Amino acid sequence: MPAPTHLLIPYSFRRKGILLGALLGILLTACQPRHEQAAEAATPPVGHYEGSLNAAGQPEVRATLDIRHPSPGHYEAEFTAPGTLSFVADTIVFSNNQLRLIRPARPGQTLALTLEGDFWRGALTLDSTRATTILVKRGVPTPSTYRAEEVPQATGSAWLFTPADTGTPGAALALLPDAETAPTAAIWADALAREGLIVLLLPPTDSATAAAETPRLLAAVRLLRGTAGADTANVGVWATGARAAAVAQLLTTAEAPRVAFLMAHNMAVGPASNAVLRELRRRKLAVLGLYGGTTASQRATALRNALGGRRGGTVLTFRTAGPDLLRPDGGAFGPGLPGAVVEWLQGK
Repeated sequence: MPAPTHLLIPYSFRRKGILLGALLGILLTACQPRHEQAAEAATPPVGHYEGSLNAAGQPEVRATLDIRHPSPGHYEAEFTAPGTLSFVADTIVFSNNQLRLIRPARPGQTLALTLEGDFWRGALTLDSTRATTILVKRGVPTPSTYRAEEVPQATGSAWLFTPADTGTPGAALALLPDAETAPTAAIWADALAREGLIVLLLPPTDSATAAAETPRLLAAVRLLRGTAGADTANVGVWATGARAAAVAQLLTTAEAPRVAFLMAHNMAVGPASNAVLRELRRRKLAVLGLYGGTTASQRATALRNALGGRRGGTVLTFRTAGPDLLRPDGGAFGPGLPGAVVEWLQGK
């Protein structure tokens, strides 16, 4: 896979990683970097910056910013803060000492800063929430955690999150959120990539049928198997809501890609899905059930019974979290998360 490429528009550096060729009109195949235009102004100052983040009514927290220049014409920026606020920027815009970073798959989360000597001053904005920050240069940037690459498709962009350290093969998964969980899916991609897992985040779709999901999943699994650092024997899928039921069904068909596991998130279980789940159990496919919200226990019991009790798969419930497994009162991960998910993925 080529190194990340950034497009200056001008002085704007945007990742446009792998372009895949069409598979049934879904993904583009060719791997090609975007054309880089010459920069005429100063580029972002490389370094490691430390400081604080302050939101109204919240305690002050520590924050860091690393700006890296790994190769000519390529810049990377990684913002780190507690909870779910950390991200590796997809877009870096720098002009007249003004820096703007945009989070992959969450365009509503931006970090806007003004350079004043060795200081950055500005604010982190997440939709309607705003937190001010001041960061001072402390030395050279720390090594990168992961990289995020945009994968254009016919129906919107997917995002490939790959750990910077690919020396040890790790699990890889296609993350298929539904409309309810899509707004925060990038938070999960960030958390898993920081733990050495490869994540391909696909956009939500209006349809959730086995026929509609089959070409997308075939292309996704093929991409993941070809990604540096992927354990090709440990590639799977995380699907939510109706997409989880559709993926479970397609995995029992002859057209299905070979996968090692299924993470069924908020999957509704009924008579139609029971036979599908029994077939997945017969095939010894590893299944992890995930449920959030006040009705998590009842829904989890239905999945556990369909899988054949505690021996048929692992089912986890997080009643104090929302459907996206984040706490409704601020967006932090639910209790025990993301650790429980990471532990299952790494210990299968």
